[in-house]
Amino acid sequence: MSIRRPIVRHFGFTIALSAGLYVPNCIPTEFGDHHAARVEAYLPTPFVDEDARFLDPEQSLGPPDGRTVALGAGSYVILRFFREVADGPGDDLLLYEIGPDDAEARVAVSVDSDLWYEFPDKVVGQVTSLDLKKAEMPSIFFVRIRGVDMAGHEPGYDLDAVEALH
Repeated sequence: MSIRRPIVRHFGFTIALSAGLYVPNCIPTEFGDHHAARVEAYLPTPFVDEDARFLDPEQSLGPPDGRTVALGAGSYVILRFFREVADGPGDDLLLYEIGPDDAEARVAVSVDSDLWYEFPDKVVGQVTSLDLKKAEMPSIFFVRIRGVDMAGHEPGYDLDAVEALH
């Protein structure tokens, strides 16, 4: 099995290049990957020890696994999907947060990382779903999650993963 995984990665990377979908430093682990694949930008929570384990934004990549990045007030992370996330029927994105603290965040989406739509409601809770129809965008590549409070031991919204449903 360990022999096949590198072949799949290489094969996926080759297909992505030939299809014109190459994203630098963003190599899919499988074709069906529905989770954020790259950290485009990150501003850590201010006034927190920079060596704290919850300040690694790459912990928010891939499927939910219990490893988080804490997004306190004044911080944000911009994540990129390897593939285009289309507006389909019903909800299109799931955000996974860990922690009992009811920390809140603001979420924005973009197709090009220049023009953003920020959802009017704050996200709170362990799983939040969002519908791209509200953003009036047929598809996106980028999601920005911005911390708005300092709730909890690991201050702010503890982002575990972002998943595309379509």
